[in-house]
Amino acid sequence: MQKPRVPISLLLLLAGIPLILVEAAIPRQPDSRIVNGREAREGEFPYQLSLRRQTVHICGASILASNWAITAAHCVDGHEQQPREFTLRQGSIMRSTGGTVQPVKAIHKHPAYDRTDMNYDVALLRTSDKALIYPLGKVAPIRLPAVGEAISDSVPAIVSGWGHMSTTNPILSPVLKSTTVLTVNQEKCHNDLRRHGGVTEAMFCAAARNTDACQGDSGGPISSQGTLIGIVSWGVGCADPYYPGVYTRLAHPTIRRWIRLLSKL
Repeated sequence: MQKPRVPISLLLLLAGIPLILVEAAIPRQPDSRIVNGREAREGEFPYQLSLRRQTVHICGASILASNWAITAAHCVDGHEQQPREFTLRQGSIMRSTGGTVQPVKAIHKHPAYDRTDMNYDVALLRTSDKALIYPLGKVAPIRLPAVGEAISDSVPAIVSGWGHMSTTNPILSPVLKSTTVLTVNQEKCHNDLRRHGGVTEAMFCAAARNTDACQGDSGGPISSQGTLIGIVSWGVGCADPYYPGVYTRLAHPTIRRWIRLLSKL
């Protein structure tokens, strides 16, 4: 039986936050947890943020500069005009304590984002100048890839987040977790996910045995050799050996140039 793709709704429903449900021909499920990962050490992921709506963690995000963060478009879809609903916790591996919490001043969703197929699933969050700086040195931006920078097959990449810890137990992790996955050949990924609409050039896949991102990790970082190569976007189930996880490809020219246009980064 075909498994559905899903975007962000599950966590928000569990948190009691109302949603506007959008019917799609093939519903894709946003990814939001690290399954079978390990707990992060303090300061290990200084660019990692918890994106919160009305004080509740809904997604991950990453620091790009002292006043810019990046997340998935589906995390803020429909709420672009209400930035005051959102905050960012920085400088802590704990989901609900520590670090500092900064308000979001503006939300910029990629203009080509399509909630039906999750294409161009990226958004920029602007804060006050120098807000994303922590006095104890636990916060730092992560480097972006160059325009068109290729992602080779079978490259180790690290994904991190506070999402669900198993497919059967929808409970967020209180501590930041991470896992290592391997990038998947684009053609193979498209074929593996063909029954679910496949993938576009603005996406890439990564997978590993018995570990994955999942609900709650959406919008969070996947990095390789100190570069933020992607954003947790969607998947079919979590840690399913037949379906790799799907990520927004930040080096895609349409995405990377849009980021540069807005943020000068």
